[in-house]
Amino acid sequence: MTGLRRDAEANRARLLEAAERVFSQRGVDASLEDVARAAGIGPATLYRRFGNKQTLVRQVLDAFFGRLVELADEALAEPPDRCLDRYLETVGYELAARRGFMHGMWGDLAPAELIADLRTRTAQLLDRAKHGGGINEQVTVDDIAAVVWALRGIIHAGEQAAPDVWRRHLTYVLAGFRVAPAQVTRPRR
Repeated sequence: MTGLRRDAEANRARLLEAAERVFSQRGVDASLEDVARAAGIGPATLYRRFGNKQTLVRQVLDAFFGRLVELADEALAEPPDRCLDRYLETVGYELAARRGFMHGMWGDLAPAELIADLRTRTAQLLDRAKHGGGINEQVTVDDIAAVVWALRGIIHAGEQAAPDVWRRHLTYVLAGFRVAPAQVTRPRR
């Protein structure tokens, strides 16, 4: 029985890893058969573990958004003048590596609790950056969300012709979020 349990868990892990890879590359066009083939496992095993595509996609998106929450936590440990930059840069790299996760359909399957958690952490990052990192007080969490949406679009549009153009765009946006040095309020000592 123990061998079967280990085998079943190993199959599940292979299926999730293959699903992330396949959905990253092909998005919603990927089939469960594509995932099973990439995992080297029969489709029947996949259906026993996950039942349907939506269940599998939700599990993959849980892992993806969980990774974004971890990135936000890591960015919170950065100095205030670097935390927001670090967060948006690493999110950009995650999006570029997983282009297939950008399709609109995934939004309905995305984990609401993790998205809310991510928004909370984004607000913390923004607050930290405003109070010690020279970010303009008028920048909002919705502005940060818009930057991520823009990065998704730029990554998708520039996929073949200019795969790294999102980095240049992010550099310009972050420069626009900064206040001029004379406007930065220095903490009193």
